[in-house]
Amino acid sequence: MSAIPPTLWFTQMIEYEVPSSRQAALAQALVTRSEELAARCQGLQGVSIQASDDGSRVLQYLQWQSRQAWAAAADCFGEAPFFDLLSQHQARSANFTAYQALRSLVRGSDGALQCQVGGIQAYHGA
Repeated sequence: MSAIPPTLWFTQMIEYEVPSSRQAALAQALVTRSEELAARCQGLQGVSIQASDDGSRVLQYLQWQSRQAWAAAADCFGEAPFFDLLSQHQARSANFTAYQALRSLVRGSDGALQCQVGGIQAYHGA
């Protein structure tokens, strides 16, 4: 039996499929909603709103401190305003996915990739 490595955070991604005429408005509405969520939920560490080149999809990326922090805030996603948001922006679908982050690579000041695992810095130089 192998040990499960410690996780860094819990990531939730929601992909919305919308008419291209609604993409920008939905993206702005998600920014506003994310700011409101961040004010209510201390466990929310970061948010990114991304738009597809073809205009048909918006991706909301939410990074939580832990799965427990996400679970504590999950009720916010089932509230009527969320469904109203989908209807208002004519979303044809909303696909939810979630991941436990095990490794995160970022380029350091020296140009090499560095990986932070459970608070330990690991160097992955060229």
